[in-house]
Amino acid sequence: MRKIFLGFAVLALLFHGFAPYVQARTGYVSDMLILTFREGPSKSFAVKKALQSNTPLEVLEEKDGYLNVRLTSGETGWVEKQYVVYDPPKTIIIEKLTQQNQALEKELEALQAELENDKRRLSEQAETSEEKTASMKSALEEARKKVESLEGEVKSLQEKYDTLLAQSGDVQQIVKKSELLTRENKQLAKDIALLENQTSHQFRTGMIKWFLSGVGVLLLGWILGNSVSSRKKRRSSLLD
Repeated sequence: MRKIFLGFAVLALLFHGFAPYVQARTGYVSDMLILTFREGPSKSFAVKKALQSNTPLEVLEEKDGYLNVRLTSGETGWVEKQYVVYDPPKTIIIEKLTQQNQALEKELEALQAELENDKRRLSEQAETSEEKTASMKSALEEARKKVESLEGEVKSLQEKYDTLLAQSGDVQQIVKKSELLTRENKQLAKDIALLENQTSHQFRTGMIKWFLSGVGVLLLGWILGNSVSSRKKRRSSLLD
């Protein structure tokens, strides 16, 4: 009986001695807080530094209400578990949304510039067939409609973004919408590049046909000239 009791006591000590394993994950210091970063998992350990709100933390393990974390600098220490959250802070989400919004606006400006260049090239290529020209105009009109639609989406996104800044509401849906608009914008840029390649090919084909037609006319004129000259010489020799 005594041996059994001692065995349970040893198991209890071993279980208590080993800190529970926590799968590494990223946490953040909660809002409106300056959190102490200690050398060990209790207030009796020295404070290494103070961590401000929204500081990212890589959680390594948990022990006695404290978390062993690693900072982005590589430094490790202990913080109180109750002051660590795992949802990205609103300020970080807003910052990412701002960057995505700015990138989207730049892409939109670039797309508008490409459309203006396409319109200029279209006006300069006067020898393009009417059917191809109509097709190009239709494609450009479709692209213009997509741009207008994209501008509306950007405006809607800006309004949602402003609302988020004012109310700190839900931003996940806006981020997904931003990513979708970015993909559509890239596809539209590919369509315009393809349209530009088709226009360039058509222009080169027209120039080749024009050159061959000119050479044919010159060759026919040369043959007719030689034929007339030969007839005149024959007539002159017969008269003599």
